[in-house]
Amino acid sequence: MTSGLRETKKAATRQALAVAVLRLSEAEGFDSVSVEAVAAEVGVSPRTFHNYFAGKEDALRFYLSEVIDRIFTALEARPGDEGFWDSAAAAFIEVICDRDGDPRALAHLMTLMDTEPSIAMKKSRDGGIDPIVARFEALCEQRSIGPGGLTYARLVLGCAAVGIRVALEDHLDGEVAPEALRATLQRTFEQIRTGMAAPLPDP
Repeated sequence: MTSGLRETKKAATRQALAVAVLRLSEAEGFDSVSVEAVAAEVGVSPRTFHNYFAGKEDALRFYLSEVIDRIFTALEARPGDEGFWDSAAAAFIEVICDRDGDPRALAHLMTLMDTEPSIAMKKSRDGGIDPIVARFEALCEQRSIGPGGLTYARLVLGCAAVGIRVALEDHLDGEVAPEALRATLQRTFEQIRTGMAAPLPDP
């Protein structure tokens, strides 16, 4: 096996293990999920699981970091002259509605982050700047958002994240239809853009 194929296989195994932790925690409850059960779900040994992750919390942090990375990548690819809110909305919708994504799993992860503080992203071990913060600041510089704009940009991303969670929780009670989910997300972002003084009229 070539090194490229080996790395691809390792990446697929890492992703499968993280998804299995999330899927089993949704079905059985996070505290009930064991490393042995996760490994069996993917068809590997518990030792293999520990080759990738220190524990199930670490696996979910990896899943979250992958989602964040995809959102940043989508945001960085937006036109430089586009309003930051429009860019953020488009990036979130692109990632969540991606055909390879799992909106239901993401909604469950966002709920878990409230009830399981250990899942929260950790700061870098060497005490240096958090890589997410560093990437965010670089993005703001790229978009020519000044010091005051940094607070605005953080508020935009925070509001977008809350809107995503509300939209997912409201939408995922039944079957997930990609176009219906996209429409729900677009309407959610438009409501935030318009303001919260009154609800938008029915479409």
